[in-house]
Amino acid sequence: MKVLFLKDNLPTAMAGEIKEVKSGFARNFLIPKGIAERANKSSVARVEKLRKQAEIRRADMKTKWVGVSELINDLELEIVAQTGPTGKLFGSVTNSQIASSLEENLDGVTIDRRSIRISEPIKMIGNYEVPIKLFEGVETQVKIQVKSDGNVEFAEELLEITEGKVEESPEESSEEEFSQEEKTNDSDVESDVESEENEESAPEEKISKEE
Repeated sequence: MKVLFLKDNLPTAMAGEIKEVKSGFARNFLIPKGIAERANKSSVARVEKLRKQAEIRRADMKTKWVGVSELINDLELEIVAQTGPTGKLFGSVTNSQIASSLEENLDGVTIDRRSIRISEPIKMIGNYEVPIKLFEGVETQVKIQVKSDGNVEFAEELLEITEGKVEESPEESSEEEFSQEEKTNDSDVESDVESEENEESAPEEKISKEE
């Protein structure tokens, strides 16, 4: 189905463009949301007007995001994470965490987490620079300092649990040894009783045979 885009819907199309799209996509999403309308002869006459309006809106948006990028350049975010004794994180810093931290420092300006481009997972404490694409033609980098929460003792215990290396406590070990020793003693007693019973029954069997 051919539709005329009334609003930008990137990366599919920009406002003022006429494009062929799947019928279901048009009927179930684009048209009900007011993003596009079915293209017809009257639509073609509106194309130029829509394009000019869209260009003005995009210019305004670009100006806004250029200002935001300048604010981000002056920021240094601090993200505290749980780490092991070597400084390795349990997990990694995500783009959602960075987006939330940016919003806190930018008076509520919403940053789409998908615009934050983490090339490799951040899994160690240290300083990083992460690129962000705020708008078409507007890119910046945010400085991030990843710190440990300092709870190394708890982290070591967690590491032992996750790796299955938790050692038995001395009390548990003593209880197990005592239990095992008790079983061994019981077994020895049973063997002695059986031996005595066999010795007592042996003469009776001999007398019975002689008779």
